[in-house]
Amino acid sequence: MSPIIRVDVGWVLQLQSAIAPLNVPIADWGALAFMADRHKFERERGALYYEETAARAATFLHTALLLRPFGDYNLVIGWACTSQYMNMSGGPLQVKDDDLFDLAQAVRAQEADLRGVAQRLESWRVS
Repeated sequence: MSPIIRVDVGWVLQLQSAIAPLNVPIADWGALAFMADRHKFERERGALYYEETAARAATFLHTALLLRPFGDYNLVIGWACTSQYMNMSGGPLQVKDDDLFDLAQAVRAQEADLRGVAQRLESWRVS
């Protein structure tokens, strides 16, 4: 089993500053906090709701695309968080840009839910 990694808003903002222009405004601080915290939601104390690493990682992309915490670059930042989380958890991803864009479009159209995103991440995992 891969390690359970927990991150916070500072981690998201650190990635944002590394991969997006520095002047990207925060459009919704509440959405940003939810994006950062959703992966560690517990169904009961000590029992994570999202047990699988891919599901926890998927929360970043899914939330960024639907809630749009940033004024722009939500796909880029959400994907950076998702990819980095998978890397830190020992499950690096390899994906074609077109496949990522197709997934983002499906999430935005609400045709792909969190489970669908997690399944795609699993299929993109480097063995």
